[in-house]
Amino acid sequence: MKWQKALEYNHNKIPYSGRNTTKHRTFNREMGFKAFMLLIAVIPALLLCGCRNYDGKFDISYSFKTEPEKAVLDFLYSLANNDPDYIYNNLVPDSDRGNISREKYVSEFKEILIDIKDIEIKRTVYLGFENEMSKVVAEFEVTYRNGESKLYKKYFY
Repeated sequence: MKWQKALEYNHNKIPYSGRNTTKHRTFNREMGFKAFMLLIAVIPALLLCGCRNYDGKFDISYSFKTEPEKAVLDFLYSLANNDPDYIYNNLVPDSDRGNISREKYVSEFKEILIDIKDIEIKRTVYLGFENEMSKVVAEFEVTYRNGESKLYKKYFY
């Protein structure tokens, strides 16, 4: 009887050890399946959280930023794209929105942004929580329509 099992195992090119190894192989297949399913769940989650709130573009570094840094990035991206509507609707607190009309806010912002050609974000750093506010420093380069470029380092609260 043992020699029949040995022939059966040799036929499948699995060495016969005298014990039932099919359970061990099933365990490995099961673990491999679980690992594969975990990857299937994790990869889309990483890809989705790597999308910026402002424009939905994929940015892997965005997923590693804190919420205050993400707000600063969204603010600067909306400035670069000349989009004060996004700032008014998503970044201005509700209490302040009641004090200023949307049309006035947008028209004043567009007047300010008319001279700006591009804004390139160099880096953002979260500095912590201070006086009940989060503090973020951002370095960015502003290119104006007249060709002039300036590097800024500004603190956002």
